[in-house]
Amino acid sequence: MLNLVRQALVSSGLVEAQARLVFNVMVSRGEAIAVDVWDSGKDAWYHVQACFYYDLSERFDSYCLAHERFRERTPKPLVHLRLDGWSLLIATACEHRVLNAGDLTAARGSTRLLEQLIGFFAAARTIALDTTGACRHDRFMAEASAFLAAAPAAGGAPLRFLERADRTLWSDIPHVPQHGDFVLNNLGSARGDLLVFDWEDYGATALAGFDIFMISLSVAGMSARSACLIRDTEDPSACPWFFAPRACAVSALPYARFRRAVPLYLVVFRYLKRNYGQEVGQRIDTILEQVLC
Repeated sequence: MLNLVRQALVSSGLVEAQARLVFNVMVSRGEAIAVDVWDSGKDAWYHVQACFYYDLSERFDSYCLAHERFRERTPKPLVHLRLDGWSLLIATACEHRVLNAGDLTAARGSTRLLEQLIGFFAAARTIALDTTGACRHDRFMAEASAFLAAAPAAGGAPLRFLERADRTLWSDIPHVPQHGDFVLNNLGSARGDLLVFDWEDYGATALAGFDIFMISLSVAGMSARSACLIRDTEDPSACPWFFAPRACAVSALPYARFRRAVPLYLVVFRYLKRNYGQEVGQRIDTILEQVLC
């Protein structure tokens, strides 16, 4: 695998054939292998994803679109190529640390990270206003409903919810393309600046507030209790998700409407994680059963 990664970097013209490279292989549940590579001669870092089971070209396109729209908040995608039956995606990498809940709690008194987080949601809304195309909520929810109805592993809670649902549950939610997995382990800080990683689900749903819900749930703890608190707490100023009302405001989403959409966001979460294995699906199903009971 490391020889394949080296070959990809060399054939792309990013490193010399005799370059001294340091490899950092990351462990993941996904089917794509991720490797960070340091070229000591150039003092340059690269992030490489390699997959034998499916093509990463759509993922590369999502990364390119995200970088075009969010610039300094995202790594720069460099090239997609195929070698020996493998699909490979190469992007820039940079030294950073993964955010934790304490970083956002500390942001109450240090506005830089908080303002960048709110700015991210504001930019997403501005981008949505500048792009053409009809609202796709109905089509997306139809796809989600069809999949969950046909999936034997899906729990009963999302199916019961969707059977009772009609488009009024989502028709008034603004159309803003979402990151799709906006949780702490996909956020980083580089010299105090916010970075957002893992854009493969970008635009899969455009239900405004979904990303706000996901980061709120991430800082509060991935549990049914946290989801219920987010739904039921009118004023979260003393809560880990204290930033959510401001994020909703710049997304043109009333905070009360955001709270009412929590069950919907959970069902969307279940659908977007459909390929992440049985364990992940069952964990979300358990949360849904408790929230929707």
